[in-house]
Amino acid sequence: MTEGDSANAPVVRRPIASPVEVAPPPGFTQQDLHDPFEAHMGPLFEREEADGSRVGAFIADERHLRADGSVHEGMMMTFADAFLGGAAWRGSGSKPCVTMSLQASFLADIKRGDLVECRTKVEKRTRSVMFVSASFTVDGEPVMTATSLWKVLGAR
Repeated sequence: MTEGDSANAPVVRRPIASPVEVAPPPGFTQQDLHDPFEAHMGPLFEREEADGSRVGAFIADERHLRADGSVHEGMMMTFADAFLGGAAWRGSGSKPCVTMSLQASFLADIKRGDLVECRTKVEKRTRSVMFVSASFTVDGEPVMTATSLWKVLGAR
């Protein structure tokens, strides 16, 4: 979304409302979402830890489920892409980044009503690529891990 009179006008990204309203879990705030697909799957939440790291979260609801009642892997990949991308963006000095690769290992089922938390880590940064990993938990128990590569746009 670009606003302005010319092709060189600054890009203005306004938050998109999620179709479902959910109160943030204790200690979390609702994250502004700018991607229409992520907004459709949200709301997503975030909190900052004492060490400056960020924890992402969502509360699983009926939109996120497979036929068997567990959270769909596609929802988990969307959640991973959103929060690993945020870590890449912050790690790049707020430069736009796009997903080059995202791999996940699913360790346990997630059920409706579960609070899924994500903790990311920038493993390595080059001028043009960010390497980011994440762990996902429910009640402190691991449910998924992910690793990703991100292209820093405009970097060579």
